[in-house]
Amino acid sequence: MEILTLVLIGLVAGTLGSLLGLGGGFLVVPALILLKELEPRIASGTAIAVIVPTMLVALWRRGIQGHIDFPLAGQIAIGAIAGAFLGSWLAGFLPAIVIRRTFAFVLVGLAALLFFKE
Repeated sequence: MEILTLVLIGLVAGTLGSLLGLGGGFLVVPALILLKELEPRIASGTAIAVIVPTMLVALWRRGIQGHIDFPLAGQIAIGAIAGAFLGSWLAGFLPAIVIRRTFAFVLVGLAALLFFKE
């Protein structure tokens, strides 16, 4: 049953992640923390490992459909790569509770912005 649950989480994360451009981590990280009781560093690292192949497939499919602005993506990727180094470094020493609460704050804050934006 546990494997089926994890596969289902992956299916939902992959579907919503590629549909909405969210990467799937918005679902995988909390699911791993709540259902598997993983420490946030392990949950986020595991989510990244799940997201890479998922996003490669989404990139391929969205590219075929012409739904990618590659020059814009390249410019954003410069900052995102630097941010990935910074975030990985911070995850190495921040307390787990800070990581978990930051993740929750970001999710709630972005949800509120999207919900109330005209």
